[in-house]
Amino acid sequence: MRSSTKILSILASTGIILAATVAPAMAADTKDVSGTVTGTSLGFTTSAATLTNVTLDGKTVGSANGTASAAWTVTDARGTGAQWALTASATDFTSAAGTDETARTIAATNLVITPGTIAAGTGSDAAPTATALTMTNAAQTLVTTGTTGAMGNYSFTPTFELSIPVNAFASNALPYVSVVTYTIG
Repeated sequence: MRSSTKILSILASTGIILAATVAPAMAADTKDVSGTVTGTSLGFTTSAATLTNVTLDGKTVGSANGTASAAWTVTDARGTGAQWALTASATDFTSAAGTDETARTIAATNLVITPGTIAAGTGSDAAPTATALTMTNAAQTLVTTGTTGAMGNYSFTPTFELSIPVNAFASNALPYVSVVTYTIG
């Protein structure tokens, strides 16, 4: 019995010593740390795309293709989690009047823009949804976050395909030009 009392005394003494050693380490001095997080803006950058040349053969629909020269980016740094959408509209492709004094037109609906895969930057929310879009003169949604929003940075490299009708006129030695308007909001 004496040896078990001795062992208990040793264990109790060790426990008190450990508690005394650990106690100062467990006591902490606390200080508040505060700061303000401020959102900035929703932004979008593009790069140019040039379509391939097409030679008319009078039998088949031609196809002028191109890819953006660099990745496009959308940055939502508002910090609100609000939804956003990237829309696009296009004017008809027009070749100015040349020596025959007649302007030539190819409908905007002949242009399809395909956003491709959207990559979410490090720390960003999941990538938004994108689908191929047949252009019109009215704004349509190219990329959208749906109802949830997506905060962060996203990049994609769109491709373009313009169908050239069999009965299209040559370009009067002047290029066919369309103005594509992109809006984010």
